[in-house]
Amino acid sequence: MAQCFSAANPVGGSSNLLVLDKKTLRFIGFYRHAFSNRYFEGSAKSDFNLVNKADYNYFGIILAYGLWQKLTIETEWGYYLNKTYDFGSDKLVGRGFNNTVISGKFRILTDYANRFYISGSLGAKVPLSLSPKAENGIILDVDLQPSTNAFGGVAQLFLVKENSLSGIRYFLISRYEYNAPDRNDYQLGHAFITSLFVSKHIPDHWLPGDWTAIIQLRNETRTRNSREGNPEASTGGAVFLLSPQVNYSIHEKWNLSFVVDIPVYQYFNGIQLAYNYAFTMNLSHDFQWY
Repeated sequence: MAQCFSAANPVGGSSNLLVLDKKTLRFIGFYRHAFSNRYFEGSAKSDFNLVNKADYNYFGIILAYGLWQKLTIETEWGYYLNKTYDFGSDKLVGRGFNNTVISGKFRILTDYANRFYISGSLGAKVPLSLSPKAENGIILDVDLQPSTNAFGGVAQLFLVKENSLSGIRYFLISRYEYNAPDRNDYQLGHAFITSLFVSKHIPDHWLPGDWTAIIQLRNETRTRNSREGNPEASTGGAVFLLSPQVNYSIHEKWNLSFVVDIPVYQYFNGIQLAYNYAFTMNLSHDFQWY
């Protein structure tokens, strides 16, 4: 009962948006921690109590390379150090690699005069294992599995609008994830993730150095899981999160950022483990290959 607490590829920050220049390699590494200790039924807190608390710790890497001026190839890798259900007297822990995502990002529109840019991305989700993880001979619950154990697809759209006079940038990111059924004919629901960012460079007289403040409003909507084609009742829902973020840039090459996810509205089908909070730390760097 925790499908919405369970993460897809939890990509942090807003540094991986548009197509890269040719022969540019971008590295993004991030760590994410999420915690929950409450259940919701619909949009209200429930008295149901099966898991006292749940959390996960996740490391991820994104590598992108500007193959041509209008095409960037990209791959996402991630590893769960733990996905834990604490029942009080007992614990269940899953760990391992998430699905790898391999995609191509392409330029759709570049309007330098109005500083407006659009890019898109299409990719495949590739499981590193098709067999579910087990602990002490018992197959772990689907929400404790580190990956979907099935293939899938990812489609993304990125819009960026800049205002050079005010130093404000606007980003809109839409991400759709499709999960195919696994070997046991169990299928995770489709995920629709939409994020709106507003960023503002912080003047030096406010804070010395190259600092940027970012506020993000994100919606995560997931459809119901299904077993042998039959939808499961207590899966799927929608969450709105407010995510303030601060970014520090070193020589416009290295970027350090810290993000906090705060749920502002949650709705779940049936009774499910809900969000409490999450935070992400990111490090990114661009390498030029001439």
